[in-house]
Amino acid sequence: MNNAINLRALALALSMVMLASCDKSDAPTDKNNGGSTGGDTSTPVVPGPPTGGGDSDGNGDTGFGDDIDVGGSGGDGDGTENGGQEGGGGSGEGGNVDPPVPPVPTTPEPTPTPTDPYPEPTSARYDEVDLKGFYDIDASGAVRAVRNDLVGSLPAMIQFGQSHTVDPSGNEAKNMPRLTTEREALLLVTPDPSLKDIDALNVTVSVDGTVMGTATLLHPNSMYRSDYNNTDGRPDYNYSRRAWTMRLPWDWVKPGMSLDITDDKARSGSLAADKIDFGAPAELVVHNIRLGMLTDPPAESDAFWLLKNPEQGAADYFQTIPAARMTVAYYEPMKLGKVMVANGTIYDTASTGEGGVYAGDMRENTGKSTVSVGINLANFGATASGMAGQSQPQWFQNVVAHHAVGMYSNGKQSHGLSGGNGMLTLYSTSGNEFSHEIGHHYGLGHYPGQSGDNYFLSGHHHDSGWGYIAYRKRMRANFHWRQAKNGALNGMPIYDDTYSFAADAMAGGGFSSALSRYTHYTGYSTKIAIQPRLNKPVPSQSSVTGYLGWNATTRRMEPVTGKVPTNKELFFNSPDGNYLKPRLVGAPVFTVLGGYDPSTGKALLYPAFRGNWGNVFDLPTPIDNASTRQCWLQVSFAGGSSKRIAVAPTVLQTNSVNKLHINLAQADNPQQASLQCQEPGAAASTLATMSFPQNLAPMKAPVVVGKEAGYSALRAVEMPELDQLLVAAGGKPLVNLGGRGNLLYASWGNNPTGLSAEAKQVRDAYIAQENKATRLNRWMNRYRSDLQGSNNTAAVNALKALLDTLGLRQTPLLPAAQPMLVTNSKHCLKTEQVDGKPAVYIADASTCTGADNELWMADLRGAIHSAANPALCLAGNGGNNGAVTLTTCDRTLDAQMFDLSALPKIGRNNSCLDLSGGFLTNGRGKLITYSCTNGVNQRWNGLSANDNALLTLLSPNNLVVLRGLNIP
Repeated sequence: MNNAINLRALALALSMVMLASCDKSDAPTDKNNGGSTGGDTSTPVVPGPPTGGGDSDGNGDTGFGDDIDVGGSGGDGDGTENGGQEGGGGSGEGGNVDPPVPPVPTTPEPTPTPTDPYPEPTSARYDEVDLKGFYDIDASGAVRAVRNDLVGSLPAMIQFGQSHTVDPSGNEAKNMPRLTTEREALLLVTPDPSLKDIDALNVTVSVDGTVMGTATLLHPNSMYRSDYNNTDGRPDYNYSRRAWTMRLPWDWVKPGMSLDITDDKARSGSLAADKIDFGAPAELVVHNIRLGMLTDPPAESDAFWLLKNPEQGAADYFQTIPAARMTVAYYEPMKLGKVMVANGTIYDTASTGEGGVYAGDMRENTGKSTVSVGINLANFGATASGMAGQSQPQWFQNVVAHHAVGMYSNGKQSHGLSGGNGMLTLYSTSGNEFSHEIGHHYGLGHYPGQSGDNYFLSGHHHDSGWGYIAYRKRMRANFHWRQAKNGALNGMPIYDDTYSFAADAMAGGGFSSALSRYTHYTGYSTKIAIQPRLNKPVPSQSSVTGYLGWNATTRRMEPVTGKVPTNKELFFNSPDGNYLKPRLVGAPVFTVLGGYDPSTGKALLYPAFRGNWGNVFDLPTPIDNASTRQCWLQVSFAGGSSKRIAVAPTVLQTNSVNKLHINLAQADNPQQASLQCQEPGAAASTLATMSFPQNLAPMKAPVVVGKEAGYSALRAVEMPELDQLLVAAGGKPLVNLGGRGNLLYASWGNNPTGLSAEAKQVRDAYIAQENKATRLNRWMNRYRSDLQGSNNTAAVNALKALLDTLGLRQTPLLPAAQPMLVTNSKHCLKTEQVDGKPAVYIADASTCTGADNELWMADLRGAIHSAANPALCLAGNGGNNGAVTLTTCDRTLDAQMFDLSALPKIGRNNSCLDLSGGFLTNGRGKLITYSCTNGVNQRWNGLSANDNALLTLLSPNNLVVLRGLNIP
């Protein structure tokens, strides 16, 4: 009995030790066992002694294994000393068992962290984009139906953005171009609206079955913004608020491309390769030259945009056409001291005729025929042609734009506003003049699609496509941002009762893009003329024939040959009747141009035209010992070599002399050239001679955009500017890049290569700053209803904590609102509603009370917010008498940025805020911008700059929320 008592006491002591080691207050209740599980029920329980006989129904604390019998384990737990004998299930030998095994101590489970009621959201679905989607509304004003282009469980509409947003197929029936082969595109995926709450879309792109890559698409909230450029208060639009997007590299966009799309719910859809139509990977070469005929060439000017800024001009115009590559080349300026015209007259002072914008013999025979057409023909391999004619075959897409001025009997006259047939006579290579005149080259007439007084097809509309400005990561709207909503041509619709659509380049060329100097062609013009005309062979040294052409059946570029025209005005001198294969493609050249009459021997060779792009051929030589007259250009080269190049031995056109046009490689170092003719049995005679300039610095390379070149030329030009803007923005409370800096950063900032160390540091700070802004705005968007609720204490405290975490907590959170007073008069700037829209005016001092609609706050970028509605900012485009409006604050808009560093003057680019006229009428004055004069009507008191970050970083709507919270 004593042994039994001792063993029972030992068991009780051990059980108490085990129980003491368990903190049951932290253990969740196991509802199945009725007792404490002490933690994860999947963890095995450590065996231990009984506690005095538990229930077998699971309501007690069993707590032990089955493998230990300590006598009385089946007893009634009355504590008798003879438990071993009286227990109903005992062994009767309780005193003979082994001692119990001590329990292994367990580590208490940690106290669970309370769930954060306001966790930071990470999905872009919580980013706020307070814009409508253009393509989400159809022409009737209804929500546009989402076409399903995919096979599978994920129905979605597919579009591609290049010069225009187009469908995978069926575009011709909609008067739209096809997707251009080998050109970067923006993929747009619009899931069926029935698919709710998609958090992620991924696409796998394959070409001919080979996977090119897999990428996550951008949420619709992250879609590239438009080229918005309105200042009268009408809103911005996105292309779509429903489309997910990603950039498709140029070498993925080709026949054989297929798409496999999946979402985060494991739904998938596929677009097969044979369901995507492609257009040719077209190429365009544009040459530019300033030409003076018997006078100096026109002075360099911003109007000659493609000459002065070829990188910007090439990238910009390229966005408007369905081409895979564009090359912008140039010739050095040329002054012709003598000029030969088609009737054989050689001028050395002035033309005997009158000149004008569309008039002048030198305009026709020299600028257009000899120079522009001559350069084209030299690149096609023809050596001579009739001067009075301007025929050329356009074997490939080669265009020459010349800015020409000539001395006439009525004085010096400039020529412009003309284009077609591979030549452009222009005042400007930017704006609608260039877009329009090269449109004639594509075969477009005026007002394409006009039907009587209905100009619907002459302009854009709901289905004519937006553009994708790839290098800016922006979309080009087809609205006219600044024209009145009813200001378009007859028959053109109004969008959303808000904007008129822009007219085509051939129909007045209305455009107002913030990002382009060129007109956006309509889908109709692009489909009927531009894409077909661009589909020409491309010179290629990789081809056995020298040219590659698009095979619409195989959907590949393949070697092609072409027969030279039988036009007797052109001298191609091809042995087999085919276009000659170029020995060099796109090489720096000297182009020899001039005029001659082989029958009289009258001739003129111009100084060598030096260009940075041209095709060079092994041209045929004249026939030796011929029975008819032979003419040729004799060229001598450094080192003593020479060659003879045959030109037409007869007059090619009635009542006209010939012109000659031959490309020579600069690398071959030509020295002298002479034009010679020889009658049978007679010695050769020299008609004209010329010398080539020597020891010249290399020319700048042509600018190429598209395909493997991408936009590298423009990046090389703009990166130093971005570097300077980054450095200038450093060392301040907030990195403010300004409108231009924001644009360049969006274009190139993802790759810091080429930035200085200092600029990289500012870039890093800018990235960190913008990440904070995204986190804060996303959080406030997600919990806005809580912040604005009646019981918002917890939400406000969470906001304060987040501000502390982000290092954005300032005291006060927002600066005090201040008046804007005209210095001498104390008249104040007020806000009001006019026809339901916000507006501003200058009120008489006697009516100024300091109310919110008279108060303002300036942020770190120089934007001036209304205290009554901090989401609204003053906006003015500058210039004289420019109206100042009140528009939704947008950090990307220069029109909202003012310089407050020279108070009381407030302005930008020498354009200051101004009380129009300096006086009020009936107690009201108009706020305008005007050239800075330091007059009293341009001096403003009350408003001051500050270093508050939140006023700049918060979205307009979140600014309203924060100001309403009145957090100290």
